[in-house]
Amino acid sequence: MSRDDYEDELTASREEIAAILSGVAEGIRTGSVRLGDSPDAVTVETPDELTLEIELETEDDEMSLELELEWTVSSEMSPVSSLDSTPEGEDEEIARLGATDVAQSLARFEVYRARNEEWRWRLRHRNGNIIATSGEGYTRKHNALKGLRSVIANSADAAIAEETCSRK
Repeated sequence: MSRDDYEDELTASREEIAAILSGVAEGIRTGSVRLGDSPDAVTVETPDELTLEIELETEDDEMSLELELEWTVSSEMSPVSSLDSTPEGEDEEIARLGATDVAQSLARFEVYRARNEEWRWRLRHRNGNIIATSGEGYTRKHNALKGLRSVIANSADAAIAEETCSRK
């Protein structure tokens, strides 16, 4: 398998598989799909237009549903990047900031490049739901990481305030 390839197989509950597919769908929406949680995880930039092939097969007592996405890779698009490819040691920072042991954490931080080319971060629960986002885009990945570090450092002891809205 080349560095541009990634393959994984998982047996899990319907809920867990749905969460993974939701994460892929959200990644397609934002233009950057992350595959996997291990050090071998890769991120794939996706263009605005893709081809989806859906195939359902029944053979003997087994059924398979295959979803395949295809697109042309342009010269300015980096087809696949891994956590090993980010400059200035930022990959280690992402791994340190996010949950590295999925069994111990119910969520993980994701740093990604949005369609508008801005860097953003989000906190995603294991079920696929997005718990928190950066709220703003950054021109440099380093600045997105800096914002993420600030949230982590300042949220542990943050007070919880209830705001009420008075209607007139």
